Amino acid sequence: MERSTDRILTTHAGSLPRPEDLAQLHIDRVDAKPVDEQAFETRVQEAVDEVVAKQVDAGVAVVSDGEMSKYGYIEYIGERMDGYGAPRDMKDMGYYIKSLTEFPELLIDTYKNAHIKLPVCEGPLSYKQAGSQLVARDIRNFQRALNKHAVTEAFIPAASPGVVASFCPNEYYPSYEEYVMGLAEALNTEYRAITDAGFLLQIDSPDLAFLSDFHTWMEPEIEKRGFRAIQELHVEAINHALQGIPADKARLHLCWANGMYPHTHDWPVREVLDVAMKANVAAVNLEGANPAHAHEWEIFKDFPLPDDKVIVPGVIDTKSQVLENPRLVAQRILQYANLVGQERVIAGTDCGFGTFVGVLMVHPKTTWLKLKSLAEGAAIATDELTKRR
Repeated sequence: MERSTDRILTTHAGSLPRPEDLAQLHIDRVDAKPVDEQAFETRVQEAVDEVVAKQVDAGVAVVSDGEMSKYGYIEYIGERMDGYGAPRDMKDMGYYIKSLTEFPELLIDTYKNAHIKLPVCEGPLSYKQAGSQLVARDIRNFQRALNKHAVTEAFIPAASPGVVASFCPNEYYPSYEEYVMGLAEALNTEYRAITDAGFLLQIDSPDLAFLSDFHTWMEPEIEKRGFRAIQELHVEAINHALQGIPADKARLHLCWANGMYPHTHDWPVREVLDVAMKANVAAVNLEGANPAHAHEWEIFKDFPLPDDKVIVPGVIDTKSQVLENPRLVAQRILQYANLVGQERVIAGTDCGFGTFVGVLMVHPKTTWLKLKSLAEGAAIATDELTKRR
């Protein structure tokens, strides 16, 4: 994994807005409507080309494939693993954000276009051959796009065992622990394919932070074990899924859900980071731009950041349409760099810009302006740090 040795590197949390026509194809596929699969595959390939080019044009150093082939960052696992049955609409599963019950009028505005169907575990989990072919397709499309551009580094996101287990109900394994560890064993196939192809692996694990505010099927497990114990178990599962993968080939993304609501029940960054740092990864991405967490850069005045870890603080808010001025971005970067050192900071975003099809907190046009501002702010911060040498 590259570090910000000569300049502040920039990246983001992985998902980016899908083109409207591709988004509609995804929706049709989720609804089991007739879709020309070859046309879908061709459009995915084209969209990866487009999204890589846009990242390069914006000045992003460490780029992703934008997750163009996925409807969302969780439920895609259902078509890649044996053991999962037919998906169910999340709206019918009784899931809700606890803090949003205090602000019911915000629910429609936040997730009015959400159309998420989650698979249900009905048998022993394993990565099927067709699933491996889909991973290979993503790798092939991404490499093809990267061959046209010069980038510092490239990464592919993949769901963590804990976030899948938290949202996709278990109707097979005798215990929750066996379920999440079974997922970890199966996900190793996807993780290894990504890193063996020469890409960084980003493990999306927002469950380490936001699950305390979500009511899902496994709420009884949280009540029985306590959220801290669930965090510990999920990190154990991440490390099991990372078997055979060097730490410097992986990074971890955590967040408090990319929702536009007051976030009155978010756990403090410190109480999530201390557990997340136990994951066998080289970098951890955390929120640092939105109003609920922008103040928490101060924890690094005394937080024991392990010597082998890099932080990827969000310096761009993915919940707001307001564009950050590059000077503000630079100020945010310097707050972290002044405390942990330049080479241990990579400037990022709070969350993804395209977490699920149909759930966009930021307009696509604003997304690219924000990423451009990210790159410009990183250049300003680099100049400031260079002058101090």
